[in-house]
Amino acid sequence: MKRSKPIFLRMTGIILVVLLPAVMLYTYFSTTSIQVIDSQTRAYKESQLLFLKSQIESNVERLSLSSNVLARDSSILDLHISMLRKDYYRMIEDQSLVKEKLQLQSLSSHWSNELSVYLPETQSRISTNLSGAYDPSVLERSENGVWQLHPGGSAGSPYYRLLIWDPYLSKDDPERVNAVFEVKFSLDNVREMLRLYNAENPGDSFLLTGGGTAFADASGDDAKFQALGERLLAGELGDAGSRDLEVDGKRSYLSYVYLPKLDAWLVDYVPLHEFHAPVIRSRNLFYASMTALIALGIAASYLLYLNVQKPLSALIRGLKQFEIGDYGYRIKQTFHNEFDYMMHRFNDMGREIQHLIQNVYEEQDRARLATLKQLQSQINPHFLYNCLSFIAACAKAKQTDTIREMAYHLGGYYRYTTRVDDQRATLREEMDLVRHYLQIYAYRLERIDYDIDVPEDMLAEPIMRLMIQPVVENAIMHGVEPKPGRGFVRVSGRRLAGWNTIQVEDTGVGMTEEAMLDYRRRLELPMEERTGCGLWNVHQRLKARFGPGSGVTMSLSETLPGLCVTLRWTSETEEETEENDIVPALVR
Repeated sequence: MKRSKPIFLRMTGIILVVLLPAVMLYTYFSTTSIQVIDSQTRAYKESQLLFLKSQIESNVERLSLSSNVLARDSSILDLHISMLRKDYYRMIEDQSLVKEKLQLQSLSSHWSNELSVYLPETQSRISTNLSGAYDPSVLERSENGVWQLHPGGSAGSPYYRLLIWDPYLSKDDPERVNAVFEVKFSLDNVREMLRLYNAENPGDSFLLTGGGTAFADASGDDAKFQALGERLLAGELGDAGSRDLEVDGKRSYLSYVYLPKLDAWLVDYVPLHEFHAPVIRSRNLFYASMTALIALGIAASYLLYLNVQKPLSALIRGLKQFEIGDYGYRIKQTFHNEFDYMMHRFNDMGREIQHLIQNVYEEQDRARLATLKQLQSQINPHFLYNCLSFIAACAKAKQTDTIREMAYHLGGYYRYTTRVDDQRATLREEMDLVRHYLQIYAYRLERIDYDIDVPEDMLAEPIMRLMIQPVVENAIMHGVEPKPGRGFVRVSGRRLAGWNTIQVEDTGVGMTEEAMLDYRRRLELPMEERTGCGLWNVHQRLKARFGPGSGVTMSLSETLPGLCVTLRWTSETEEETEENDIVPALVR
């Protein structure tokens, strides 16, 4: 019968089939949502970064134009003329006017800045910063019209400086220089714009110069981005771009744009989990809900398994035990539901069936016992007549010692065989009977030798009466006696893995393999006329008494020229034997 799957597995499978597709579909939706969020985030961050770039460039451009405005202002020319004329009073007025215009021009920018005019001819400098002084080395180190980053002093912050010569191409010809205009703005202006940008956008941003220096929205955070800036410059940075990379162990989206006037990049990055967090939270909540539903479904299936499947399995197991003949099986489990009534009725049915089978088996056992007694009554007279004839012959020959030994062994033999009322015996008693029998035949035939070798610890094993003597009798009558010359019979015993074995070997005529195979087959069939009643009776009694695996087997002897017949049965204690004599083997 094909084994069906348990109800618990079926119910669990149905729950998984119903819920797992929903989980897979939601997983697909959440993955798609994350992909859409990523694409929208990229577009948003790029547009925001470009807007920040335009603001910075606008302020830088405004400061750059201020130098052009100053170069075209007549006040600078008037100051230069008053210097050539050495009109010191006019020169002081013109310097005040230039300084005033520098202040007005500086205030027109949103960024804090510093505007200055260098006059190389008079080695003077006019600036919005009163603490500044003329430094010719500044003019020597600077390039014309290029913003350059300076680290600042010990107390000052870094700044960008732009120097423009008037005329524009007069840097290499000092005699033609009228003035040099200087524009400076602190990097704090850029930091402030980065702070405003970070306040409105998730993530972090910083300015990365072409020299590899990183500037954050606060000077104390510069070192935080220095390693990332060096990592970016180690690769290739174009005018604008984006990439996914690991930052501080987190998968992040990074975008950048180039500021050509400052030779620097605006870099912005944001950990993607900040955008993914709402989707991930809802996804995890859904997974937790699905897990709870699956757990509740499995719990419901398990309750169904406990209250339905287990009782049914117990009933099926009991029926299978009945099917193999174990009618003593009882269901001892209690389920505390309607199935308990079925279990009680099943146990009652088992007791009734066991009682009926026991009665039938006992009747069959009594019939076999009657048959055994009949066989004993048929065999014993013939054997007795032969022994009495031998004693009579010995009496005529006046062999009193032989008569005395013969009478002793004959008496021991019949004392044991005539006790048919009690079929229980021990192996010791059986071996004593075999010894009497072999000695009687040794006197009668005068050409039989024998040896009995049974371990002492086996002699207390319980066994039924007349189990070994019929096998020994077959060895003498059908093996040794038909063969001329002296014969030998060996009876040996041993224990092996919970089994007792007695081997009866002889030096008789033996049997062919085909004959032994046919005889083994007939031992399992009902007794026929051509089947020897002795071995068949021993085989059937051993099987009925000791169960499967017990019985008689035969083979060629490995040490003697004849046959080897082996009796095999399970080892038992005396208490088990008494109980098994009452309860039939079929019921067990």
